[in-house]
Amino acid sequence: MRRRDFCELMAAGVGLSASVLAAFELGLLAGTPLQAFAQEPSIPWPAKANYPNNRGPLLQTKYVRLPLGTGRPMGWLRDQLNVQANGLTSHLNEVWGVVEASAWIGDVGKNVTPECCTARFVPRWLEGLTALAGVLDDDRLKALADPYMQYILKVKDPATVTPSVCAWCHLGRFLPEYYELTGDARAIKLARTILDYADSVRDSKDDKVVEPARLGMLLGFGWWYYNRTGDRDIPALIERCTKRCVEDWKSYFVHFPEDSKYFVHFPDVTTEKSQEEDPSSWTRQGVDVTQAIQYPVLYYLMSKDETDKNSITQGMANLDKGYGQVGARWSGDEWLASTDPTQGTELCDVEELLYSLEKNFEAVGELVFADRIEQLMFNAFPGTCTADMWAHQYDQQANQVLVSVAKRPWHENGDTSNIYGFTPNFPCCLANMHSPWPRYVESMWMATADNGLVAALYGPCRFNAKVGQGSNIEITEETDYPFSDRVRITIRSKQPASFPLYFRIPAWANRAELSVSADPKPSHPQSGTLFKVDRVWKDGDAVTLDFNFKVRAETRRNNAVAIAWGPLYFVLRIGELFQKIPALALWDSPDMVTAPPGCVNWQIAPTTDWNYALAIDRNNPQCTMITTRISSMPFAQKGEPVKVPGADEFNPWKEDVPMVLKVKARRVPQWGMNGANAAAVPVSPVITDSPETLVELIPYGCSRLRISEFPTV
Repeated sequence: MRRRDFCELMAAGVGLSASVLAAFELGLLAGTPLQAFAQEPSIPWPAKANYPNNRGPLLQTKYVRLPLGTGRPMGWLRDQLNVQANGLTSHLNEVWGVVEASAWIGDVGKNVTPECCTARFVPRWLEGLTALAGVLDDDRLKALADPYMQYILKVKDPATVTPSVCAWCHLGRFLPEYYELTGDARAIKLARTILDYADSVRDSKDDKVVEPARLGMLLGFGWWYYNRTGDRDIPALIERCTKRCVEDWKSYFVHFPEDSKYFVHFPDVTTEKSQEEDPSSWTRQGVDVTQAIQYPVLYYLMSKDETDKNSITQGMANLDKGYGQVGARWSGDEWLASTDPTQGTELCDVEELLYSLEKNFEAVGELVFADRIEQLMFNAFPGTCTADMWAHQYDQQANQVLVSVAKRPWHENGDTSNIYGFTPNFPCCLANMHSPWPRYVESMWMATADNGLVAALYGPCRFNAKVGQGSNIEITEETDYPFSDRVRITIRSKQPASFPLYFRIPAWANRAELSVSADPKPSHPQSGTLFKVDRVWKDGDAVTLDFNFKVRAETRRNNAVAIAWGPLYFVLRIGELFQKIPALALWDSPDMVTAPPGCVNWQIAPTTDWNYALAIDRNNPQCTMITTRISSMPFAQKGEPVKVPGADEFNPWKEDVPMVLKVKARRVPQWGMNGANAAAVPVSPVITDSPETLVELIPYGCSRLRISEFPTV
């Protein structure tokens, strides 16, 4: 059943090496082809490692994620997770009937039909809720998940809850974290139950039971179950269930479609589609693609076929060239679209791509995955949610000058898709918005084969881990990253311990400098590399990283430019007028529905001009940078209506964004609207008689209206 049919029923009351990294960075933004994965020698994982790796015959992963609860956010990152914990994540069971009454908590048959998407909603929420409870050590959040998990862990036949294998895979993929958080061995047993059920129905032609394009979801928690138990039949079971799925996606990534209806030299396919033709006949759904980015890599751990792993490099290059958008995402307004900056990207696409990249980085250690995670996490994800995380979009746009209920050239999505609301367009994103921030914290530090640790992702945090010969240490990371390019890492240990630390040097670092306590001579590691510091560490030893970011201009479609600094993209600050929408229709249903009590649907209109061309030297962009204290709602603009803990209403936020760039620009009067969207960016250079002025650029994640891709004069 398609989402349109679902909504009609709902309305009716039916419940690397540096060279690889440099190429990849260009590939994200300009379509540069990528090389294959760098083949660096791997250190064998020791038999008595502090953190065990895969059992044979699986290949060992490059790194091992530390158990949930060993890491805690600090500083602005802790504030951001507290914002989420006080937003929809901790109130969803109060305001959404789909969660309140569900077959996942024992209300048999409730809110798991009429189609497979519905059955996924509660597991997706629980996935984020469990991770958030773990990284914050929040008993209130743990208690929210407990009645659902107590029921689910007793299930003997998955089909009695829902026949959807995909829904059970969403549940299965957070069982490792649930087990780490609670120690409940029933999570291991349930993983086997899900795997056996998937195996028993794998050939079903009913898409309410099996979605062949998503069977690769079994790989992640399937390998976890195998490593916990050593059940010898699991590799064969996994191969039976996932081989065709992986082969299909591998072929797609390597042999990108040549059908003229799909694209010819990557044009804007929305101008070529037939309204009568099902898009699935000539393109792919965005969320399927972003989920599938992990499948060949995880399958490679069993197949040992390098072409499985390398297909992802080729696929991501193709996707970047055809659909790449500012902030490391791909356009997918349900179906893959184009590089036009007004094409939408579904929130679920961003969330699933983050999850896939985190799994891939752990598995093979390529730094391009970590770079991309940061770009998505600090731009696309916060930019598609309100700063208080009480509302979200279905589709975000790089050039988003109006948020409204209006027809836009989406492939299939409805008129409410770009508003910030409770359930714009379709409810899946409401269920799926809860895991990115806590999963980011989980992935910041990982264990290495030589009993050390790798700094995979940056931000303020504190981790407790075992290193060397089993020594317990605490690592404290003090930084305002990504709003700062300086990171200080301090080691706390009761006794001296010998172990290596590895530091990822992002592709956007500019002559980075690394200093270690008592060593008067700093090192200058190359951008896009991993830098190793192996020594005897004493209590209080510290490492200071200065990445020395520079403002850069990156060429986009129509010779436009995007402005970036470190992992952050900077967009035009546009005056925003928020207005509540009294009632909305789901999809094209005639029934109007209001937001639940305490929730909101926002439309946002511009109050200032947005049609500017930048007056910059692309090779050496000049600007004035202003930094301020990061507020307790890190991605809020001054004046943006937000709901703070304990408040009943949305009130204007009194503090401003952490960073502002002031740049010279000129208005381009001929650049106007195309329906409800900004028109195509004029081809640069543009001619305009408007006087030069200074405009303000703010971080993408702090904007609800924005221009991300600018013409130049």
